[in-house]
Amino acid sequence: MSFIKEVPENIDELVKDANRMHSWETRLAALNELRKYDCQQSRDVIIRLALHDKVYKVKEEAFRASQALGLTKNGKPIQLGKKNIGYKQSDFITLFQRIKRDKKMDKFDLVIFKEAFKTLNPEMLDVMSFEKGSKLDSWIESIFNGLPKK
Repeated sequence: MSFIKEVPENIDELVKDANRMHSWETRLAALNELRKYDCQQSRDVIIRLALHDKVYKVKEEAFRASQALGLTKNGKPIQLGKKNIGYKQSDFITLFQRIKRDKKMDKFDLVIFKEAFKTLNPEMLDVMSFEKGSKLDSWIESIFNGLPKK
């Protein structure tokens, strides 16, 4: 595979898109564009996504791009590692309890809850929307209904 050995005209926009932690689709699209170029900015972004992204699909694609470009970290090849979303069950419970308390929710309202979730922790919502897919709403409701009562 041949790479373009120049900096793309829209590199700043691509780097910003690759840093958008509230949208894994945007990060993946930016990564797919950046992987065509062999410049320092694209290399830096690809390495960071391959090492630190919480959405496994983005991390995996960045890992494949780093392999194709022959990128290393501290002289060692980048390893994919196992899937780790970076959140524990207690993180979800703490956030859900905060939303329930702040919004004074006695009864569950998905629309209000998701707005608060998006405001308080957009990255967590993004990761879980990828992980749960179409079952995100039912997952949110089941966690909410499982919260400890007063």
